[in-house]
Amino acid sequence: MAEKKLRIDMSVAEFDAGYFYATDMKAFAREIGISVGNFRKSELEDLIRDFLATGKVPSRKPVLPRKPGAERDELAVNVTVTNYVGDKKTKQFLLELVAKKEADLKNKSGQWYWLNDWRRLRQESDRTFTYQDLADHLHSLMTTKGRLPQIPSARMNNFITDFYSDPQNSDIPRADVLKAWEWLKVKSGPKTYQKYKRLRSEES
Repeated sequence: MAEKKLRIDMSVAEFDAGYFYATDMKAFAREIGISVGNFRKSELEDLIRDFLATGKVPSRKPVLPRKPGAERDELAVNVTVTNYVGDKKTKQFLLELVAKKEADLKNKSGQWYWLNDWRRLRQESDRTFTYQDLADHLHSLMTTKGRLPQIPSARMNNFITDFYSDPQNSDIPRADVLKAWEWLKVKSGPKTYQKYKRLRSEES
């Protein structure tokens, strides 16, 4: 089955049933007048979905983590987050602050994504917060019981995680899991492991 193409006249249901690469979504967003900037794929999906539902270009604009040409923030607890750089240096600094609060915490899958999401939302709403605030939220993420929420729109990664969470799949090679994903990707409807299982059971 050929992969669907993004079209201005497609319905929201048709959009949700398809699978589109980030590069194609960015090109389509620019075509309809959306400022792509540093929006994540999940954010672009929401904006495109709004456009398809209303016919109007969403007014939301991307907010960069730092001002063009500006020096990065000094890494200190009371410094207001203004020109953020999410590199190893910043992550190590934040982990050191977390360790002062509670030593020997283990990293949790998705913690940097959700920390970045928390920071971006506050920068978009012009809320003031410090690097200590960032570290406190990172501590909250790292001490969350169970798994953190799955990353929006990372559908392949979510599929693989859910695939291996099923005990009957524990010994299946990753190459075969990727083949299963490629098979599901071109099917209509949600791109989830639950949908994959249902479709496979219907075939058998």
